[in-house]
Amino acid sequence: MTLCACPRVQEHLLVDIRPKNNIYRFYDVDQDHPPEQPNACILFDYWIKKRGARAYPSWKDIDLLDIWQIASCLIVKDVINDGADFLNRYWGTMLTQKAGFEGTGRTHLDLYKDHPEGPQLNTYQAVVNSRKPNRIYRTSSFITGREFVAFHSLNLPLGMTDEHVDHILIVIDYE
Repeated sequence: MTLCACPRVQEHLLVDIRPKNNIYRFYDVDQDHPPEQPNACILFDYWIKKRGARAYPSWKDIDLLDIWQIASCLIVKDVINDGADFLNRYWGTMLTQKAGFEGTGRTHLDLYKDHPEGPQLNTYQAVVNSRKPNRIYRTSSFITGREFVAFHSLNLPLGMTDEHVDHILIVIDYE
């Protein structure tokens, strides 16, 4: 069953802020509110299949070869100190092209220390704290010189138990 093929009744917008004319929209994601973007649909359906009866799958359940067609747009983040920071375990090549830097092996706080602060850290912390997926639509206001880049981000929790998020699996759909 492909959840993303279901017609959407309405968007489930939770937050819409526009810092300095940049866009940041935060949406809930669940089976009643699946993502619409192509890469997000592929990853969301895969994540649902892999989680089974659990709240979310673990990192060991994920095989990037299963979703090779979207690998260039994926990020895998290790959660550090319950969400105080995040280490990029995997950073797809499309992200390197669009963001203008390679993020693999770097922490979130290190990557963005020289860029304007934005709500992206809160996005990942929301996944850790709620233990639920979310979806963001935003501009790249946090990357100097890339403010014109708009994208959708699907952020999915992964963990060994349903009580603790160890990783976040992310896919980007660029406009």
